[in-house]
Amino acid sequence: MMIQGYIGTRDFLPNDWKIMNYLFDVWKKSSNSMGFEEYEAPIIEDVKLFTAKSGEEIKNQLFWFKDKGDRDVCLRAELTPQLARYIVNYGKAIKKPIKWFSMPRLFRYEKPQKGRLREFFQFNADIIGEESIYSTIEIISLAIKILEGFNLTNKDFKVKINSRKIIDSLIKILGVNDSLAFYLLLDKKSKMEEKDFLKELKILVTDYKRLLQLLSLKGNELFDELKNIGVNIDRIKSVFEIIGYDYLELDLSIIRGLDYYTDIVFEAFDTKNEFRAIFGGGEYNNLIKDLGGDNLPAVGFGMGDTVLLELLKSKKLLPEFVNDSVFLATIGDCYKDALKIKNKLISKGINVDLNVSNKNLSKQFQYAESKGINTVYIIGEQDLKNGIIVKKDLKTGKEEKIKA
Repeated sequence: MMIQGYIGTRDFLPNDWKIMNYLFDVWKKSSNSMGFEEYEAPIIEDVKLFTAKSGEEIKNQLFWFKDKGDRDVCLRAELTPQLARYIVNYGKAIKKPIKWFSMPRLFRYEKPQKGRLREFFQFNADIIGEESIYSTIEIISLAIKILEGFNLTNKDFKVKINSRKIIDSLIKILGVNDSLAFYLLLDKKSKMEEKDFLKELKILVTDYKRLLQLLSLKGNELFDELKNIGVNIDRIKSVFEIIGYDYLELDLSIIRGLDYYTDIVFEAFDTKNEFRAIFGGGEYNNLIKDLGGDNLPAVGFGMGDTVLLELLKSKKLLPEFVNDSVFLATIGDCYKDALKIKNKLISKGINVDLNVSNKNLSKQFQYAESKGINTVYIIGEQDLKNGIIVKKDLKTGKEEKIKA
């Protein structure tokens, strides 16, 4: 009987895991270069940590169950609530601002589809305890730096930014009769037919024509028009002025989670709009207080591995991995001698794969080639008596005798 892997999960064979390690390396190096420290949290948590902010309905998206002590627990679906718990538990002893990142394995019980799985890795970075706009600028800059680390440019992706406070101002100025419905309508705008969006907009907004005009504008034209109608744009404008306009785009339809975010929110998309959001985040200044901690400002983002991999594959930006190990082939009864040679090479910083089979030399070469190894040291019982081994390049077939 063949048992398949669980739906929405992936099996990582060695070559697949090399790709994942490549993602992890870029995530980690980019974060370390900007002063972020790595942390981790448990995979399993009390369900209350997630329902405290998002309500009981969040359970529909969780792998939750009763443990043997009859406690409601779950596999973590995101890291931000766990980070908030850490700050509540340990934050008083940690110097602010806190600049942390993590690369957790997460689980969501939802229908698997392109760019969305039930089990996935997600990079997270946050700055806690600093209300300056520079924290938000630092977070967005890190997100851009990471994508640049994968050789993506502003021709490949854009970071769309919005401000909750801008939307709140528009609600007052334009005569919105249902604030929550208005937020939800903007949030689903990109997934709606234009006529359906307009139909709902007319019901919700008195001056809907002015809003349509705003939604049609981009760049400084949008900033100028917002300022003309009395919207304070100083804070979000400074993000554009410092980071620059190459990657950034003001988009009034970017809303994100109403339970978490308090002002500036952002999402990155590929310029061809072929995939889901590459990353998303924003300022969440109430979460830590709501979980029993101090009233600390916070900003962060998450970047899942699935959409990122799809994008890198489409751009042919995933590297080809070279196996720089050497293979020690053996002939006859010489394993102990080969073991000494292996340890000597390892002490010099060389990765070594030693033959452990009874296969003939031809089969051993095939094995080395299957792993992408080009250099083979042939250790033969007779050659060792003469103090030599043979070094062979499997690509060229060239051989040379060297001292054992």
